Amino acid sequence: MRAPWLQCHRLRFLVPIATVAALIAPGAGANAGPAPAIPAAAAAAAKRATTAPTVVTIQFDDTYADQLRALPLLRARGMAATFYVNSGYVGARGHLSSADLHALFAAGNEIGGHTVHHANLTRVAAATARREVCADRNALLAAGFPVTSFAYPFGSFHASTERVARACGYNSARGISGVSNRGPFGETMPPRNHYATRTPPIPLSSTRLSVLKRFVTDAEAHHGGWVQFIFHRVCTGPCGIYSITLANLTALLDFLRDEVRAGRVAVRTTAQVIGGPMRRAVSP
Repeated sequence: MRAPWLQCHRLRFLVPIATVAALIAPGAGANAGPAPAIPAAAAAAAKRATTAPTVVTIQFDDTYADQLRALPLLRARGMAATFYVNSGYVGARGHLSSADLHALFAAGNEIGGHTVHHANLTRVAAATARREVCADRNALLAAGFPVTSFAYPFGSFHASTERVARACGYNSARGISGVSNRGPFGETMPPRNHYATRTPPIPLSSTRLSVLKRFVTDAEAHHGGWVQFIFHRVCTGPCGIYSITLANLTALLDFLRDEVRAGRVAVRTTAQVIGGPMRRAVSP
């Protein structure tokens, strides 16, 4: 295992994989028809070269409903984020609905995959790992999302799961570590391994705003790189260890907006950083 896994909030319900596509897009099969095309605006944005050597990607994991609070903040600052979705939880209590996902996507945000049931891929059989990864992507494709980016649940992966992510049609897969204030100060662009991209530690509810800003300024001071921020819940008050307050998220985005205006930073989605083709659905 190349990245330590941590104990995230575990959900107590499961949705059978066979029902996932219907849950997100009623009547659509996971392998129905060709994969949707990337919207013209998103394709154009992905092709634009970035002049800033430091690129920041805002990411949200686990499909929590309160992540929708980030939408007006991002839109007001002309930014887009990547939302890594567990398709088996879409529409479940406390989680984003299909309509929520489409609202996020319509605003320019990226929808990525995160397995059907938030499975720790290093602790299940190979066939189960493939089913969790491929069926998740297929369900999201069937719902109309051009899914090319994946995040390992718990940040837990090894060589076998990297091959699964690639085989299921993803262009990249993300862990949860590898960048620190001792270096490296950012992931390289392009990454040294597209299926094991490195990030700063996951922010906790106790993580100070100054610490988050420092990851960006450290990258700026060390010839740039890619800084991926991973968030889970967005709360107006205490709501768990893996959360950020709405106030701190607002302040972070304001800071990034100022860095963008100064020409020091570009804010991009994962797909815009990685690039690559849009692949068709793959049988689990």
